[in-house]
Amino acid sequence: MNTGAMRTLTLAPFMVLLLILPFPGTVTLRLICLSVAFLAAIVLWRRFAPPTVPCRLPLAFWASIALLSLVGAADPGYSLGEIKNEIVYALMAFVAFFAVTREESDLKRLLGSLFAGAFILCVGALEARLRLGVWPERGGGFGGTAAFPGYVAIVVPMLLVFGVYTSGKWRRPAAAALFLIVCVTGLLSLQRVLVWILAGQTAVALILLRRARLIRLSRASLAASLAGIVVAGAAASALLQQERVKLGSASAVFLDIRFAQWPAILERIGQNPLVGGGFGREAMKKSHPDLLPGSESPLWHAHNVFLDYGLEMGLPGVLALAWVFFSLLREHWRSYNAPDDRLRWLGVAGIMLVTGVVLRNFVSDMFVRDAAILFWAANGALLGFGCRRSHREGPRTDERA
Repeated sequence: MNTGAMRTLTLAPFMVLLLILPFPGTVTLRLICLSVAFLAAIVLWRRFAPPTVPCRLPLAFWASIALLSLVGAADPGYSLGEIKNEIVYALMAFVAFFAVTREESDLKRLLGSLFAGAFILCVGALEARLRLGVWPERGGGFGGTAAFPGYVAIVVPMLLVFGVYTSGKWRRPAAAALFLIVCVTGLLSLQRVLVWILAGQTAVALILLRRARLIRLSRASLAASLAGIVVAGAAASALLQQERVKLGSASAVFLDIRFAQWPAILERIGQNPLVGGGFGREAMKKSHPDLLPGSESPLWHAHNVFLDYGLEMGLPGVLALAWVFFSLLREHWRSYNAPDDRLRWLGVAGIMLVTGVVLRNFVSDMFVRDAAILFWAANGALLGFGCRRSHREGPRTDERA
């Protein structure tokens, strides 16, 4: 068996995992793929010879605070299960993808599987949306609309990497076409936050690419572009909001129940800032049922990942999550400041990735299950390849020469 075939075989569970992650009804298969991928990474660790895994201290602190939350948990069994689902599985994905992504060809194979899954999901969602007139939230083979913005926040930066790292007559146009399909699907999902995710990621990309001189853009052009992004985002968001109100799936923005509920949630966190109700999004329902607006209300959690962590683990939980996101940004920033232009592009994509996921989860809390595994897998792949390339090119630096 030649080297290419052997690498493809080694990457098979990783590729299948990326392909199936966004689809409902694949939990058993995704856990099998994740377990096989992690075991392969551990067994072949010496052969893979990965650099030191980054972000070890903040990740250890995150896991430790989650375990400590069991002391005050309203339902310790539930919280322990959520720690397994949201932290153990996430760290398995991060370590495995970090170890296995050694070469540019590995990264391209993984991205190909991710994009195949994105294409299938978007085509299925578009077909159902155009046929039925609505995006069916239940019973569809492509999940609900609430999960889609977080998926897009990960796919779009990886499309940027693919476009930069590939050549050929069809690959870059294919990446551009998939980006267009993703954007159209996103608009038809009527998720307002998706507009601001794309706007935020685009703004971050323009600023970073101009700073690194990877694109030519004057200050005036940059300012005009950023202003255009804000105007276009506001217009698109207003149109989506109008459509949602027309369909009866949303009220006026100023009447949004989340904004009305957040002050009470903040007050509750302030009353007991060191201890929460136990890890897991149902901490609010289990430990603070009086905060629920009603039994039929969709606000059974805080709809903000940081507020949810505050209810689950107190301020130490909020600090742990913020440290995790900051440490990932710091690692991608190092890639961005490398002398190698291809590493800089990788750093831009990583910063876009973290920014998009934080934006998505600031008005909800979808940092769970498949979305969390995909986030950590993508970061592992980017950092795994980036660290190796950086070590081959020379020592990593925090500032550009």
